[in-house]
Amino acid sequence: MEIEQKPTRVINHKSMRKTIGLIAFSLPLLVIPLSGRTFAEMKSISISYWTYAGDIFVGSLVAVAFFLFAYNGTGDCRRDIEFWLSKAASVFAILVALFPTENFPGAPGIAPPWVTYISHKIFLEPDQIHNIAAVLLFTCLILLMSFFSLRAKFKKAYRRSKFYKSISLGMLIGMPGVFLLGWRTELYQPVFWVELVGLWLFAIGWFVAGTYKELDVPIPGEVVGLDVVKVDPREPNYETKIIVEGGVTYIFDARGCWKDWILDCGPNGWSPDWNLLTRRNRLKGKPIFMLCGNVGKKDDEDLIFSIGARGEWTAPQRINDLPMEERKLYLFANDWESRYGNNKSLSSKEGGPLIVTIYRVEADND
Repeated sequence: MEIEQKPTRVINHKSMRKTIGLIAFSLPLLVIPLSGRTFAEMKSISISYWTYAGDIFVGSLVAVAFFLFAYNGTGDCRRDIEFWLSKAASVFAILVALFPTENFPGAPGIAPPWVTYISHKIFLEPDQIHNIAAVLLFTCLILLMSFFSLRAKFKKAYRRSKFYKSISLGMLIGMPGVFLLGWRTELYQPVFWVELVGLWLFAIGWFVAGTYKELDVPIPGEVVGLDVVKVDPREPNYETKIIVEGGVTYIFDARGCWKDWILDCGPNGWSPDWNLLTRRNRLKGKPIFMLCGNVGKKDDEDLIFSIGARGEWTAPQRINDLPMEERKLYLFANDWESRYGNNKSLSSKEGGPLIVTIYRVEADND
């Protein structure tokens, strides 16, 4: 007798993204009309804390904070950079919600005693904590969106990658631009529009990030498996049993996680490719801890290459002129040459190890 298995009811990372996006987009649409104040009086969205819509403002941000705290990225690795950024953003969202900005001029309302007490203990006013937390919150959200863009790029979803990048750049450049224009021209309340632009760009980006369909690109059929390697990230050159042949195309399929100091990450690495720290990587301009390969332990320009979770590389013809011992293929984590000592392999319980399957593309003889 077969037992019917019902689907498990789980809020996955895509559902969380959509929920976060919907709450963030709805926040200004709710607090402005329900505030009991005129639009001209609302010099910021945060000032709704002091209005009839104060509970909605605080409740919405607390809800966003809850989902950000529960959000663990894609779950490919336990504690990757998205994990830590979402946790930090959660804390900052709570601070923005509970530590109010300045009240309306002449209004009698005061912050709760515990808010004032905590603020003065760290020699700040509540509105100063609010402002600092708001800047840090949007910084985390911009960085998270840039990681969405990077991951989509590695999956060859280039249109989606450009969309996420546009959102992150829109927040990074648009928010200061809106503030400066409003401040210099006095045509509008600059803080209000900065918050509105930031919230809506963030909301649109996260909602879209929760609606795409995952496409698993299969390894083509005309390949031959050559080796399966558990790569140790502590090794600057981790040896495979493959002797590279010039003109041959190799495909790499990497699964699992490894660790750079305190950061878990997958084969695509943990840093954006625009990170200035990548200039010190062995393969410059590529993300830190991205899976890479080289031939004969040489970091020559045409003998070192990036791989990531799925990579394809065609060996240059000149390799056939090298001695056999200089044609062996090595794999490594793209790191600073002086920083391999703090790298770590992970156990299966931790999402590791990082396993790479290497294929050779068969030549077309037709």
